[in-house]
Amino acid sequence: MKPFLRTLALCALAAASAPAFSQAYPNKMIKIVVPFPGGSDLDPIARGLGDHFRTAWGQPFIVDNKPGANAMIGTGYVAKSPADGYTLMICSPAPMTINPNLYPKANVPYTVGKDIVPVSLIGTTPMVLVAGARMPVKNYAEFASYLKANQGKVFYASGGTGNLTHLVAEVFLHQAGLSATHTPYKGGAAAITDLIGGHVDFYFNPLPSARTYLTAQADKVKPIAVTSLERSPYLPDVPTLNELGIKGFEINSWYGLCAPGDTPKDILSKLSAETAKALAGGELPDKLRAVGTTPRASTPEQFASQIRRESAQWATIIKDKDIKAD
Repeated sequence: MKPFLRTLALCALAAASAPAFSQAYPNKMIKIVVPFPGGSDLDPIARGLGDHFRTAWGQPFIVDNKPGANAMIGTGYVAKSPADGYTLMICSPAPMTINPNLYPKANVPYTVGKDIVPVSLIGTTPMVLVAGARMPVKNYAEFASYLKANQGKVFYASGGTGNLTHLVAEVFLHQAGLSATHTPYKGGAAAITDLIGGHVDFYFNPLPSARTYLTAQADKVKPIAVTSLERSPYLPDVPTLNELGIKGFEINSWYGLCAPGDTPKDILSKLSAETAKALAGGELPDKLRAVGTTPRASTPEQFASQIRRESAQWATIIKDKDIKAD
């Protein structure tokens, strides 16, 4: 009986100490993974959130860029990390809502909601429909007329087949009753270069990425519409597709905080609550607004519901359009 009683006592001790361990969180460095190359829109978000955590908790942080495989390398790394709250990820639609529907299950090294879980939304931003240098249009009416008059001759760019920039364009063309030919690129930078250079006709670009060249290259590109239901305060003169007649059109990009599956709920709650504090004031909201992103916090449950809803939406589009990953 003694070995049995000793084992029972150890189990009881472990159970009693588990809440204490979680309550002590954090007591060491936090790693925030960005599953894209350095210099992406996600980097300043990771640093801004890390700065807030360091101030609030007195613990250091690092930002670790782990790009590759359309964000699946970094996401897979986080999914396999210890579920203790010390390895986190700035997540976005591609790894959380698109990849699981775009690639065969065997090629996706994680299951959303099981291996990688949402903590809190951080911010949202609309996509901008940008007409390129070779499109002789000034507004949406001229844009739509041009597509109708030049069927088979209009080409739109994307950051890759199945990329958010591709899927938004597919939804738009279907709902608007228009047609254009898809031209996929290996990343947004190459797509933007050819858009400005006049090699493709239009592109749906997240606002943080579009903001710089829309100003610097105003003679070569034209913002036609945004994809949010209401006008963006960062492009107040640009109408929404909803007000232009495509009723109910709303597709936003977003950034959030995610963690490995099985992370204790009290740690997820603590991270979520502190993220909400970071977005309520201080430097992070200003950094987000500076790049065209609206600060927006959520509970883990609210964020999970949004991810499930969007994942179902993209699953339908990918299946209906028979979109295959490159």
